[in-house]
Amino acid sequence: MEIECLDFGQDEFLNNFNNKDQKTMQFYDHLSYDEESIKKVLDRPVHEHTEKLASIIQDDMERYGLSDAQRENIEKLRKGNRVVIGGQQAGLFMSPSYIMHKIITLMVLTREIKTEHAYEAVPVFWVAGEDHDFEEVNHTYVYDKRHRRRRKISYKPNLSVPMSLGFYKYDSAEMEKTLLRIIEACGDSGLLHHKKNHIIDMIHQYEYWTELFHALVHDVFKDEGLLIFNAHSEAVREFEIPMFERMIHRHEKIDQSFRDGQKRFNETLGLSPMIETETNVHLFTGSEGNRTLLGSGNGIFETDRGQADKEELMEMLGETPETFSNNVVTRPLMQEMLFNTLIFTGGGAEVKYWGELHEVFETMDVSMPIVLKRMEIIHEDMRLGKLLGKYGLEVSKNLHADVEEKKEMLLADATDQEFLNEVDDIGADLKKNYEKLSATTGREQYQHLIEANLKVHRKQLDYLKRRYQLEVKKTLRGKINDLEETAERVVPGGVLQERVYHPWMFPTVDLSILSYTTKLTVIKGV
Repeated sequence: MEIECLDFGQDEFLNNFNNKDQKTMQFYDHLSYDEESIKKVLDRPVHEHTEKLASIIQDDMERYGLSDAQRENIEKLRKGNRVVIGGQQAGLFMSPSYIMHKIITLMVLTREIKTEHAYEAVPVFWVAGEDHDFEEVNHTYVYDKRHRRRRKISYKPNLSVPMSLGFYKYDSAEMEKTLLRIIEACGDSGLLHHKKNHIIDMIHQYEYWTELFHALVHDVFKDEGLLIFNAHSEAVREFEIPMFERMIHRHEKIDQSFRDGQKRFNETLGLSPMIETETNVHLFTGSEGNRTLLGSGNGIFETDRGQADKEELMEMLGETPETFSNNVVTRPLMQEMLFNTLIFTGGGAEVKYWGELHEVFETMDVSMPIVLKRMEIIHEDMRLGKLLGKYGLEVSKNLHADVEEKKEMLLADATDQEFLNEVDDIGADLKKNYEKLSATTGREQYQHLIEANLKVHRKQLDYLKRRYQLEVKKTLRGKINDLEETAERVVPGGVLQERVYHPWMFPTVDLSILSYTTKLTVIKGV
């Protein structure tokens, strides 16, 4: 196994962020992944509720079977050790692969902080069970090696789920069928064949979508000590009541600071807004049914149950806190009000919207952690490596364009251009001869016959050219398929494979060989 780190054409903002440009870092409290910033965050006071939070996480994780490493990290959390945290929606069977890469980033950073900065941080993965975008998580993709194409596999593709995923009970029989389709498409590798029955048992053991996701992630990372935080559990929502109350009381200031901060961030850095929202409260209600964004005007809140004043809204919160949840503006805020965070790591879009929220943190007197972009990882197996080498290609943002150029070159080299020119010459001669035929006086009444006959001959010549070009392509079909496979497996649809394909397509990653980097990590020879 070989590791290569590549520059992969980050946009200007991410280049500036990764290079610690001061104009950019002002929106992140000038915190970076360095000794000075780590010391500054570690010197902050910790939340008084940390012990209670650790107990909630322990109680929730117990039913999945805590490992010794997880118990040790829960105790560290209980004592106030800071966390390295990231999160994601509960994708179908942990798909796509970048969900795993987010977690891998947490584990790599936790190890480096211990070895290089002598501090034992706790890795925490936040499962966003409050999200309700079911169409985003109900499917996955695999590469069908037999037919050399991308294949989409969905769980109940026509199903609409308006509630938060944390409230959705899946159909276990349909979920098992979906699992078997994925395993079959992945080739039923030895690893998957070995785990198949174990995963089927999980499907029938749990009921809720996020529970199954939690169990699968737990199974992969329990021995690494990963703590998994179910953001939408009833115990967590009850614990968050005072934090929701604070957000509701100050919702006007939160909204204004978000609007002002977003404007300053984008104007300063020349960017377009990442967060687009019409709400002015930035919370949801009705998570158990039709999840609805709260709106407010003249002291009245529009909820999923109708209108309510602030007192009535607070009563709803006290009675059914599990029906409340955060939107994109308040979720990072809630995370920092809950956890003592050393580092938050997310995708490029998340890094941007945290910058847009800098004034929200200031308004709520909540400190921002160190914000880092997660690692990006692709797998280059031996076949893919051979194809890249055979055709002189490299993993890059321009791979699709490079492949199209190679295909055009192959076609040009294999095409007898003189043959095509001669066919064109025949067409030109035909046109001249038919024009001469038409020009003779007294033949006007036959003009339609002459033109129709010429059209037939020209269609035949066009057909000859098309058939010839198809025959040429047929002789190159193997090479063209090779080139298209290379592009599809590395950058399907122009994005990295990790954003599309299921993680079971790739081998398990040895965390010990990885180091944190903002470059693209290519794992070769697997």
